[in-house]
Amino acid sequence: MQLWLFGFIIIRLGVIFYDHLVVLLIEKCFKSKVLPTREPGAPPVRYVSLDTRSFVFLFLNACNEYQFVMRLTYYLWQGGHHQSMTWKLTEMTLWNTIIALGIMFASMDMLYAPLHHLMHLPTLYPLIHKHHHRQHYPTRGYLDAGNEHPIEHMVGVLCTWFAVCSSEVLLPTCGMWLERLKEYAMSGTWESGDTMTWTQGGGVHALTVMVFFQLHAALACLNHSPYNVKFSLPFIGSASLFGAENKVLQRLDDMTFVGKLLKRIITGQWFNYSVGHHEMHHRKFNYNYGQYCMFYDRWMGTFLAYEGPMSTAELEARKKNKLKEK
Repeated sequence: MQLWLFGFIIIRLGVIFYDHLVVLLIEKCFKSKVLPTREPGAPPVRYVSLDTRSFVFLFLNACNEYQFVMRLTYYLWQGGHHQSMTWKLTEMTLWNTIIALGIMFASMDMLYAPLHHLMHLPTLYPLIHKHHHRQHYPTRGYLDAGNEHPIEHMVGVLCTWFAVCSSEVLLPTCGMWLERLKEYAMSGTWESGDTMTWTQGGGVHALTVMVFFQLHAALACLNHSPYNVKFSLPFIGSASLFGAENKVLQRLDDMTFVGKLLKRIITGQWFNYSVGHHEMHHRKFNYNYGQYCMFYDRWMGTFLAYEGPMSTAELEARKKNKLKEK
């Protein structure tokens, strides 16, 4: 019990230190500015203080995080799936580092975004996700990121596990089955029996998982901060890859839903991280369900670009419109 409590306290202190470290790096090293809605002179935004339920949820989620970190550490120490994960620096390759890291971020959002969308259904939203949206303008980093219903927090943890497992087995398993298909095409025999394996691990280096976990934590804190941090990979899913005057893309404009969906897939900025995207989700709940990659929202048509603060005239116009509607 004493060891458990000691580990819990160490991890909580580490989270607090890490949260402040991210802010220090953003302010001092990267010189990032705040979002336009937080700039001096912008209309004041409403901040919601933490209530009793928030502190209870933060405590329960902290316990869940502790169990997750302990389980992940044990998993890495034991060598992962079929004990095929390596710790050796000499075995680091492009595939189990950079490629695997990309698979983790993409697969995590591929699962998280639709589940996040599901939690916004009218029947589920007031039961689980509504508490997290009390703050329309997140600013406290970890405290706003972790201030969510324990069920929602568990969903996020499961998505993280899914990301790690996907990166570990996806490429090796695909390679294994391609080899089997190649052998079957050449020999006409198919491996069978109790000894046949369906998946294979070793697709990610243990240190890559640790780097992913650090980046995931940092970006989650930044998503709930006031800083205007953004970056993208413009050459992936970009119209410039095919050319703006591409005849195929022009023909897609004449098609109905399928054509529009294909064009969003081909030309959309899939890997496009921005704190402003998540602020827009808190301000306008039915948009930007992805955390880091916007490909789900591009495909589903729920992507909304960042909008700055409204001027005094625009605010007055909105008030008049609301009065007319009443």
